[in-house]
Amino acid sequence: MRNAASTLEELVEPLTEAEFLAFLRERKLVHLRAANNGCYAQLVGWNALRRLIEDGEYPRRPDYFRVAKESMPAPIERWVFDGKVDPIRLEECLADGFSIIITHLDQHVPSLGALCRNLSARLLETTYVGAIVTTGAEGAFRLHYDYEDLIILQVEGTKRWQIFGPPVLNPIRGIAKQSAPQGAPIFDEVLEPGDFLFVPAGNWHHCQTMSGKSIHLGIFFTPPTGWHAARALTSELLSEEVFRTPLTRVEDASELAALEAAVKKRLIEKVSAMKLCEFRAEWSRMRNS
Repeated sequence: MRNAASTLEELVEPLTEAEFLAFLRERKLVHLRAANNGCYAQLVGWNALRRLIEDGEYPRRPDYFRVAKESMPAPIERWVFDGKVDPIRLEECLADGFSIIITHLDQHVPSLGALCRNLSARLLETTYVGAIVTTGAEGAFRLHYDYEDLIILQVEGTKRWQIFGPPVLNPIRGIAKQSAPQGAPIFDEVLEPGDFLFVPAGNWHHCQTMSGKSIHLGIFFTPPTGWHAARALTSELLSEEVFRTPLTRVEDASELAALEAAVKKRLIEKVSAMKLCEFRAEWSRMRNS
């Protein structure tokens, strides 16, 4: 058996890199059976995850390690003891149909970290890896969509994926809440170990385990957008006093008009100097540093 994937080319095989990049640009759903010669399990499986937990080497941020069922979190006392995640209690939660959701595993698993660095350098996008461990017919989350493009690698067990359309186009965190679609799924398949699924951002989906324990890895891609560039520009304005002047403390109308003119002039200068090509090149370095 080959070594675990460490590059974009190895990760998407049997697709070529060019084929995957075309699907990524188009945000087109892709499902491949028994891809990559079954090497996904070598990235990380349940035994490796449990060892990390037992050794205390796991993400400590509350939003990076969660236990939930259909988006409802399990009480923290059910799976944490003395301030640390308890593997035995986690197993009990799994037996009760809860799922374990761990994100940013690349910060704790060297092989995943190396893979993410390669992906970020190749795509100029922010990347990170998460894992979901599930038992029972209910999923970790209710029907939802992700803001990131997502490669799913089925590592252990099976998992039913249902995807519903139409998708939310080019979603970014902070957009208005969208209504879930109605009707039959446009994709309804059971993923088996070694399966590859590319779920573009904005695709509504729900997952459930058919039997036993199921583990899949998710590789998340966040691309830079014009909105991100504009937000970065506005944060730079904080260093300039003209943007920090309290408007309610300017009583004279002519002074307020002068301030308005100065703010507009500086904004136009900053927007005119914006270069999206430079921002795109800096994106992954800033977000992954």
